[in-house]
Amino acid sequence: MTIAKGILDRYRLLADPVPFHGGLIRSGHDPFADCPITAFEIPNGFPGFQSGLLVADVREGNRVTHPNLLPALSEMASPANISYLVTAASKGMRLDEFPEDKGLTLAGGMLIARVLCNVLDYCWKSGIEGLCIASGTILVTPNGIRIASIAECRLRARATGQPPNGQTSDVVGFGEVLGRVIELCRSAGNACVPLEMALATLGSPGGFGRARCLIHDWSRTSNADAAESPPGGILQKELEAGDYLFREGDSSNDCFFVLQKGMLQIVKSDVDDNEVFLDFTKPGELVGEMALIEQEPRMATARALEPSTLLVIGGEQFRKRLSKLDNVAMKLIVTLSNRLRERAAEITELKATIGGGRGHG
Repeated sequence: MTIAKGILDRYRLLADPVPFHGGLIRSGHDPFADCPITAFEIPNGFPGFQSGLLVADVREGNRVTHPNLLPALSEMASPANISYLVTAASKGMRLDEFPEDKGLTLAGGMLIARVLCNVLDYCWKSGIEGLCIASGTILVTPNGIRIASIAECRLRARATGQPPNGQTSDVVGFGEVLGRVIELCRSAGNACVPLEMALATLGSPGGFGRARCLIHDWSRTSNADAAESPPGGILQKELEAGDYLFREGDSSNDCFFVLQKGMLQIVKSDVDDNEVFLDFTKPGELVGEMALIEQEPRMATARALEPSTLLVIGGEQFRKRLSKLDNVAMKLIVTLSNRLRERAAEITELKATIGGGRGHG
């Protein structure tokens, strides 16, 4: 196949291609984003392929960002010739190719199950269903779990005659992943009762919700680093994966937050209403303090990537602390906050322009 000039101009293709259902897969590097990439060459007649679906899958998948979910970087769709899908890649081993003689520990298996629960919850609450995640699209890497882009997952699923079918196909895929994880735990001689219980619940109505609760309950009870109870008089707020803490433009409600456990994602909308990634909030960090300091609406959206617990700090309590500062220090805090707000708007515009708004995890 002749590689399109647009692909060669943007990306460095490094390795010999691998056959893929009548098409080809090439590995390479994106010098602009400085990340490894996978390029799919999709010929006319590729199983289940339609150029319009490829474009829609890339656009829909890139509406959201998640640290465990690799982004699609670009597509060149042609109804008559060769089409291309380019996605971010990550070094690691696919779960379906993971060696059984190595196997998994129960903790490792539960990590995979928990990450997948969080990604599904997050995407469903963002209005995206039919992700088509399977054991062949999950990578076990030295830095954790990575999942192929939604566009790649759907391309692979359609090629095998399993097109996306909303949450129904997502639950089927979740069950397939659980089954593979259980096989790997057993092959290493490790008990995996919580995973077996979770898999057994999937066939009944509301099964995914119960499986998710089993997985998260086990994780909480086995986590020795659980957050301590807050001091008396301070409120806590609990979020599930995909829940919004606040949205861009919301009132500050005269409060900000301290993340106790979990992880939040901070995003901002560009002029086309696409989501542009700004930052992650990790335990011990503040979130939402700028709106309170400036008495302005929320400058970005904060959303939970996994079950999270936050302390709610009221404005009156915060202002009492600030009143102990002299006027110069207070003006400095307000000035820095204003500048951060301006920089966030500039970063959003720049990322939207160069197409770098999706984190690569």
